[in-house]
This record gives sequence, structure tokens and C-alpha cells, in this order.
Amino acid sequence: PLLGAAGAMALVPYVRRARPLGDRARVLDVVGEQVKAYDPEVILYFSGATAAAYQARMWLPTLERINRRAIVVLRERGMARHLESTTLPMVCIPSSADLMSFRALFSAKLCLYVSNVGRNVHMLRIPTLRSVFLNHGDSDKEASFNPFSRVYDEVWVAGPAGRDRYRRARVGVRDESIHEVGRPQLEGISTEGPELPYRTVLYAPTWEGWNDDLFHTSLITMGPRIVRALLDHRPPLRIIYKPHPLTGHRDKSATRAHRKIVSMIEAAELAKSKARHPSSPGGAPEIRHLVVTGPRPHLYDCFNECDLLISDISSVVADFLASEKPYAVTNVTGLPERAFHERYPSTEAGVLLGEDLAGLAGFLDGEDNLARARIKLRSYLLGPEYPDALTRFDAAVERVFSGS
Repeated sequence: PLLGAAGAMALVPYVRRARPLGDRARVLDVVGEQVKAYDPEVILYFSGATAAAYQARMWLPTLERINRRAIVVLRERGMARHLESTTLPMVCIPSSADLMSFRALFSAKLCLYVSNVGRNVHMLRIPTLRSVFLNHGDSDKEASFNPFSRVYDEVWVAGPAGRDRYRRARVGVRDESIHEVGRPQLEGISTEGPELPYRTVLYAPTWEGWNDDLFHTSLITMGPRIVRALLDHRPPLRIIYKPHPLTGHRDKSATRAHRKIVSMIEAAELAKSKARHPSSPGGAPEIRHLVVTGPRPHLYDCFNECDLLISDISSVVADFLASEKPYAVTNVTGLPERAFHERYPSTEAGVLLGEDLAGLAGFLDGEDNLARARIKLRSYLLGPEYPDALTRFDAAVERVFSGS
């Protein structure tokens, strides 16, 4: 049987450590027999740093629910422990030669990729697999219309916006290879607020990107000032601060800004704690801010716990539209408003925050005049509400198997 309820089959890295190197062929045979017995039909392929594990993690619940047998193929030793508990079997094959000759995977017909990394090429060389780029988020970032995506047989996007991004970018991805499948992960996002006697604001900035062209984070130039404004707001607000997992990966000033924000929130919590006294009369509700730097609580749980979102150009904005709640997007580049909305369509139903935080007061205290615009934009970014996203995703999988 396949091993483990949580990780299932991350066998190769662990068994290799327990056996002499001369037993390598035997290890591959043992693992191969177990994979062959499972007879996988769909592969979720992932290679990357441990900080990027969220890219694969977000797709595991969806693949658990499709009507085909799915397996996770990893390339880095120890990656399995950074993924959430799943019923899907996992196998780790670091060697490219071992991967391309691992015949137990040849029963699969479909391979799904969640990021564009160099080691994808080893799996792409297997001619019997239909390759599909899923990505790890649907956003206006350049990663959502990367020229490298043309190496895949198909590109699956959430809604019409994803298709239009590739059309506008003209990066060589053919329109007929693009399929709109929705975002099945968003199923549990509520359109209702937490209904507490105070409002909760989620600040979820993106990271600094691989280069300056991908720099969309507000963390460095605006983050501490945004959080200070939220802490000083009256009536009091609750803050949930959830930075991107890759924060500080390229620019250490992002790490410094992050630490400053954490210190500000901790200081605010300490001040409230000191102000409380057992003899103090009850009255005002107790507000506890939250800093989320790990996988739990999940981003989507944070969506359900908040009334308002402040974020940057990222898939967080598109996913948040499933909640239909008000959101604000930072304009770190200082583009004129019309040009900003044209370049980043996911911002069209949100409030724009300038580098001087213009717009923040109106966002927090003004009337919400964008509710209808958010519902309309939701369909453009995420696709129709019916049929639901999982049904559309599963239909896309079945289309590959039917050969149509």
C-alpha cells in the first residue's frame, strides 16, 4: 500500500539515507512498484525552495477531489514536510536521469505545473504527458503572462482576464491553448463579514519580486505607515497582518520593514494589556491584532475574518474578489489612476492608495460605492459562478483524457 496518511510516498529521500548508495537501484525499484500499483493518471509537479511550498500547497485540496488518480512529484529532498497533510501520494525524485526513466509515472497522461522553474524541463521531456501550466495564482503580475508559458501544451487560467493578459502581452501563447477553469480553492470564501462590534482590516502585501520590474510590494515604502494609520484609527480597528512567504528573499529592506510592523503591532498589544486592569469596568470589546507568518491560519481564513483588505498587485486581490468585500490596492509606482487601472485590471473595483496614503481615510470611513463593480469584476477575473470552479476544473481534466 501507499505509505502514510499525510505525506503518503515521499520515499526516495528517506529510504536513500537509510540504505547504502549501492542500493540506489533497489530503492527506485521499490518505490516504482508502489507507484505502479497506484497507477497515477495526473501528476502535480513541483520544484522550488521551501519558502515557495505554498505554490504547490494551494492545489492539493483540488487534486484530492478530481475524478482521476493524482500523484505529487517533488524534486527537492524534505519538501514533503513543508506541504500540508494530504491524501495524495507523493514521490521525491531529485535526479533528472532517474525522473525521466521512472517508468511507474508513464501511466499518467496529464502533468500540471505550478511555477516556471528550470527543473520543469526534465518532466517536459517526457513525450507521453500533456503539459499544463496552472500557475500558483491568477494576478496582474508579469508571472501570469510569462513568455516561458508557451512551452506547455496548455495554460489554464481562472477567467477571461487570464486569457486577455496573454493576448495583450503577445508572448507566444496561442489563444486556443488557454482554458478557463476557475479557482476551485476559493470555494470556502464567505461573502459575509465576521460581524463583530469592530471592523477587521487585513494587510497582505506581496514580496519584492525577482527583479525591479516585478517590484510591487508596498511593504518597504508604505507598510509601516499603513499599519500606523490603522493602529491610530478611531474607532479602533483590528489588524491582521499577513506578509508574503517570500518576503525579504531578495531585498533585506523588506525584512526590516516587516520586523518594524511586527514590533508596532506587538507594542500596541502590550500597551492594551497594560491598560487593562481587573478592576476596570467592562464595556469596549477586546481587540486582538494578529500577525500571520506561517501557513496557518490560511490566507482564505483571513479573508473570512476581515471586513476590508489592503494589498498590492498580486493574486491576493483577485482571490479576495470572491468575498465581494471592499479592498484597496497600493500604487507603489505612482502611475496616474487611469493608467494604473488599465495596466492592472484587478484594481478596477478597488480604492487606489497612493504613496502618500491618499485614499486610505476614505477607504476606511467613506461609503462603499463599488459593490456592483466588484461583482462584475469577480466574473471577469474568476469566471462564472455557475458551473462552480471545481466542476469546470474537473471538466478540463476529463477533456485531456478524452483527447478532445
